[in-house]
Amino acid sequence: MSKIVLTNAFVQINSVNLSDHVQSVDIQSTRDEVDVTSMGDTSKEIILGLNDVSVVVTFFNDYAAGSIDSQLFPLHTTNTAFPVEVRPTNAARSTSNAAYFLTGALLPEYHPINGSVGDAATTEVTFRNANQAGLTRLTA
Repeated sequence: MSKIVLTNAFVQINSVNLSDHVQSVDIQSTRDEVDVTSMGDTSKEIILGLNDVSVVVTFFNDYAAGSIDSQLFPLHTTNTAFPVEVRPTNAARSTSNAAYFLTGALLPEYHPINGSVGDAATTEVTFRNANQAGLTRLTA
């Protein structure tokens, strides 16, 4: 796969494919910058520290049974980690369609209703890393 326009991303939350309600997705993998500059150095020196991962998804909300709100609200009210998987396209995992996978995520904040008159009903959620596995890249 070469350059693509993101039109059919795959987003699976807690083993439920919610892709058909996704407006946008953003995987944010960051590492702390640890300053290890010592006496006599003439420039700052950093090394990379602990990793943190967030997956930000904007959903078009749907309050029907089995849809967005009924899937997300219970995940927000529990302290039990769940899997999150995102791929560039809805096709199977492959070397050209890698899955970015959090084996354990939590949903610390949830806005079930957020909008103004005439707006599409959307909710932006941030899934946070909840275990030491962090973000993995799967090709099979």
